[in-house]
Amino acid sequence: MERKNFLKAFAVAAAAGPMLIDACKKDSSSASTTSTTTKSTTTTTTDSSSCTLTPTETEGPYPYPGGELTNPLDRSDIIETQTGIPLSLTLTVVNTNSSCAAVSGARVDIWHCNKDGYYSGYANQPGISGELSYVGKTFLRGYQLSDTDGVVKFSTIYPGWYGGRATHIHFEVYVDSVLKKTTQITFSETISDAVDVSTLYAGLGVNPIRNASDSVFGDSATDLANETVALTGSISAGYSGSYTIGLAL
Repeated sequence: MERKNFLKAFAVAAAAGPMLIDACKKDSSSASTTSTTTKSTTTTTTDSSSCTLTPTETEGPYPYPGGELTNPLDRSDIIETQTGIPLSLTLTVVNTNSSCAAVSGARVDIWHCNKDGYYSGYANQPGISGELSYVGKTFLRGYQLSDTDGVVKFSTIYPGWYGGRATHIHFEVYVDSVLKKTTQITFSETISDAVDVSTLYAGLGVNPIRNASDSVFGDSATDLANETVALTGSISAGYSGSYTIGLAL
């Protein structure tokens, strides 16, 4: 069976059973966890149109083994040795209860799969190359503390995809040692589809799961619009995008 057909078949099978999808459904709960991060609310503001509470989504599969607060990877560049189309993300943390005041000292953790649909740190992941183990690996994971403007920046690669899910990136935000937001972001299908057939990603083919039918993004058109990050750039030059994380503090 060709690689592309394998992944499509896997996606159909995943849609019919629990597999990863059950772990990826929307979850409105949040948790409190201890850490050493601190925050302060500054007078810096963003455009009022950006002052929207970010939707809460499930943590999803493959968080940092042991939990994000055990993650020692304080870094902006999370690529390591992974190949793929460069992606630069600028995330701004704001307080929707304080006229979009920037939140400094917030811890933003980010993780996503590589171009072939595999996450670091886990074994027995089904994908295009069969079940692989990346136990002990830390690629495409990291965290940053927001600066006085509420900003963190990450250098990564455009994520691939795996059966049953639209293309996506996970992140969590902690303020004053408390988990304040768990969510996921996605991108325009026009860009994702083009990436999926580009040289480095072509083994997967185009993801058959559309954003609007995804088990996480598909239940609310309003939330999906908020969680879709606009990008600039190209396959040859790489992409960049900005996203405002709205917290109700």
